[in-house]
Amino acid sequence: MQTEKEIASPGSLDKAFRLSLTGAAVVLVALFWLMTSNGLHTTSDSIYYIAAARSWTQSGRLLHPDGSPYRYWGPLYPVLLAMGESTFATRCLHGLALIGNLGLWALVARILLPAKRALVLPWALALSTAMMVPAAFVWSETVFALLLAAYVYAFLNWCRTDRPGWLALATGAAFLIPLQRTAGMALLAGVGVGALLYPGRRRRCRLLLLHGVASAAGGVAWNYYAERVAGTRPDRGFGTLAKLWGSFSDYGFVLLRWFLPLPASWRTVAAGLFAVALPVWLAGLWLGAIKKSATPEKNAAGLRLLWVTALVYVLGLLLAVNMTRGATGLYDAERYAAVLSGPVLLLALAAWPKTEKPWATWAQRGVVAAWLAYSAVRVGHNVLVLRLPETVEVFAPRQP
Repeated sequence: MQTEKEIASPGSLDKAFRLSLTGAAVVLVALFWLMTSNGLHTTSDSIYYIAAARSWTQSGRLLHPDGSPYRYWGPLYPVLLAMGESTFATRCLHGLALIGNLGLWALVARILLPAKRALVLPWALALSTAMMVPAAFVWSETVFALLLAAYVYAFLNWCRTDRPGWLALATGAAFLIPLQRTAGMALLAGVGVGALLYPGRRRRCRLLLLHGVASAAGGVAWNYYAERVAGTRPDRGFGTLAKLWGSFSDYGFVLLRWFLPLPASWRTVAAGLFAVALPVWLAGLWLGAIKKSATPEKNAAGLRLLWVTALVYVLGLLLAVNMTRGATGLYDAERYAAVLSGPVLLLALAAWPKTEKPWATWAQRGVVAAWLAYSAVRVGHNVLVLRLPETVEVFAPRQP
């Protein structure tokens, strides 16, 4: 019987990968289009995005609903909304971002994972509630996730080939990340720390420094504008240990919920358990990033980069929430963590233990099949629940 260590012919693996990716993309588009067939949901954040998009179209300025300068979120998403300024255009934007996110993470998995495991990732992402639910709202998470996937894919290719074109693409994607969401600065910091640990990259310190400065320039400029020009936000300060403990519990619950059928009510019942689960879960993912057996050094380095990026991003979110610079609570944690679904699912597949015994191999396949079946049921349920009962156009008609 073949094991994961045996390598099939490249042609057959490529064909299997293409079939897996195509099938997962078709399912993803079908689920998303059904969920949003009658329109998109809106929240208070959405109202600000829509108002900024409308004011950009009308006056070339980003404004809040009350006419004050737009400053609480990054400027890229409302500018993208303004290009179509309709529910249909926003659905297309979200759909394309979901497909791009799926395709790019699948390509990263094809680079970093054994071939058979790489076939699973597209389906894990296609059936991921983590990305599907934010796509039902006028929210920026889908484009945010796409930009991170593009950045990681281009940056890893540069690390492996040293071709300057890949670094240029990575820099372009990185420049846009904090302009989509200000939390993107934590993602940039995570990739930066991971790059320093990547073999051979410290010898390219000048290029890395230039890349880092160019990547952060947009985010720094926007934050300066938001804090100094458009008006400062209310005073902030450090929160309490109880609040930090609650945030640990929220994010620990969210990560476990991507893999286990955990009702939302359990979060308050076992808050301490889920707070401890966050560092334990991150430690488990780290085991997949440092495995030595039959893992090429470049692949292991890429996995470590993803793990460090996820770690720094989560720490940045915990700090921001504790300083009241981000919303707190389980549902906000689910939204903020959604961008990590690609790297976390990939790292989980990397950490999945190998086995040479036939019975254990079939048992593992059964577990993966059961998990994908659970994911399919969960995402299907959410698609039906989030589908609006009647058609709603969330954007006002264009002004003549």
